[in-house]
Amino acid sequence: MKNILCYGDSNTFGYNPENGERFGITERWTCLLQNILGDNYRIIEEGLGGRTTVFNDDIMPFRSGRDYLLPCIQSHQPLDLVVVMLGTNDLKVLFSPTAFDISRGMEELVKILKNPYNWDFMNIPKILIVSPIHVAPSVLIGWLGEHFGSASIELSRNLANHYEKIASSYAIEFLDAAKYASASDLDGIHLDAVGHRNLADALSRKIKDIIE
Repeated sequence: MKNILCYGDSNTFGYNPENGERFGITERWTCLLQNILGDNYRIIEEGLGGRTTVFNDDIMPFRSGRDYLLPCIQSHQPLDLVVVMLGTNDLKVLFSPTAFDISRGMEELVKILKNPYNWDFMNIPKILIVSPIHVAPSVLIGWLGEHFGSASIELSRNLANHYEKIASSYAIEFLDAAKYASASDLDGIHLDAVGHRNLADALSRKIKDIIE
């Protein structure tokens, strides 16, 4: 059985923009991915709302992806693949980042994953970094408009180029989620049910190419 860890934020958790609840196991992309790949794979869900690559949020503590990544991978090892989809929450006005800043945060996560000493002498898994879906303009008129501004919308469109360069530099895999799915107009940030299905389909094809 191939063990795949999916490490991300609320779009990996499965936040439903329609009602603020969590999509069920027949709807969120991690569970759909499990169904597509079948019994020879085990998808491990590690999504948390508000998670960033490396930024700390005093209002929402324990959200730095860097701080939790090491104990997370060590508690789930051995792993065959780690999928990391983070960067959306880094776009918050609170952090005032550049796309380059966010990509450096992703690079810090890649360094942790590539470090052999972090795997207790087990094999280093393959790594797939996913640039997140774009922030939609509708975010400005929704409840998340206080957190994400017009700059967030533009920056979200620049992440893929930076992430792809990191993937090339570290000889790891890359996928641009925005080519396959988009944010719901209900809040401009989160995937709707269709987006979850589309992302699951895209990731299943990519994962089969990586592992099989």
